[in-house]
Amino acid sequence: MRIQSTLFQEVSRLFRGELSDPLLEGVSVTSLELTPDGRNARIGFTLPPELAVTGPAPVEAALTRASGFIRSQLAVGLDLKRVPHLRFVYLGVASHELTGSEADELAWDEEHEEGGES
Repeated sequence: MRIQSTLFQEVSRLFRGELSDPLLEGVSVTSLELTPDGRNARIGFTLPPELAVTGPAPVEAALTRASGFIRSQLAVGLDLKRVPHLRFVYLGVASHELTGSEADELAWDEEHEEGGES
């Protein structure tokens, strides 16, 4: 689904450089599922190892606070009739060998079965 992959790329980009909340530093978007009607998007995220001890609750609260900003940025950046409601789902702790952007790229490559340059 083209819109779903575009949303994934935009949300990943926002996580890498546009979110100013320190609680979201190192958090990676690993998946995005859009409902068939386009009204809702379920976004899977992982925590960096250093946030594993605190658990996902503080990050989930920060994501809830940031969801309006993320939606407004998606509305500006993409030509959509409707910006989906965002729901964030904790998927676990990222491997300590990968940085947030490397994890995003790996998830993107695996989802689309493209061999990217290493």
